[in-house]
Amino acid sequence: MWRRLTPLFLASLLTASPVAARHVHPLGDGWVRFEVAAAGRPLAAAMPSELGTASPLVVVIEGDGAGHDRRGGAAPDPTPTRAVGLEIARAWPGGAAWLARPCQFVTDPACRPADWTTSRFDARALAQMNAGLDALKARAGADRLILVGWSGGGVIAALAARARSDVAGLVTLAAPLDVAAWTASRGFTPLSGLDPARLEAPLNLPQVHALGALDPVVRPQTARETARRWAGPRGQVVTWPERHDCCWTRRTHDLDARLKAQF
Repeated sequence: MWRRLTPLFLASLLTASPVAARHVHPLGDGWVRFEVAAAGRPLAAAMPSELGTASPLVVVIEGDGAGHDRRGGAAPDPTPTRAVGLEIARAWPGGAAWLARPCQFVTDPACRPADWTTSRFDARALAQMNAGLDALKARAGADRLILVGWSGGGVIAALAARARSDVAGLVTLAAPLDVAAWTASRGFTPLSGLDPARLEAPLNLPQVHALGALDPVVRPQTARETARRWAGPRGQVVTWPERHDCCWTRRTHDLDARLKAQF
């Protein structure tokens, strides 16, 4: 069982059984938390109850969470103590949905440490996230998506944007878009799976990639080259005086405006 009860999600996880956990639970401020079936496995998700049939639907993808312990080993549970991606979703102008990464905030007996360490960006993880995006899209009655990803969620957002035909825009925040350069800079074991730096960028897709000048986790120099190549002549790459996990919520209106200016 992989699940941590954080204050934000405690009220939504009062029912312990995996089946009951799929029911909708309130988070406050008109938001609801639920689970979606994604490639046969659960993913935690949330959105405003009155989001309506927004199209394109903005979906914010959560970061990697607690992948490793202080000694560098695999954490027993990848659920983040603070869901920065959810904070960004709740601050997004016009409303957005939020999608957690595999094994975060859910009970999933199929979870293994590789899901949030070496294989976090592999084809199976991407397939599960794409299935979750399909479920949110159907729930909202949307026909297109704008993908927003914070930290490792930005890598997933980029990979999904490249793989899908229904993505209208891409925004990443503090994302290690060159996975190999990032792991080398951090002294981590190289990850298996997909790396945006080694892939062709999607053509003619509005994009904004934001990096934090004060970010010690994803240093701008490790991601800027890939961000510029992916953005292309239409997109934007910006560097702001932000840390890795703060304070991207105050940038959401600017990011939204920069992306919409490319439509």
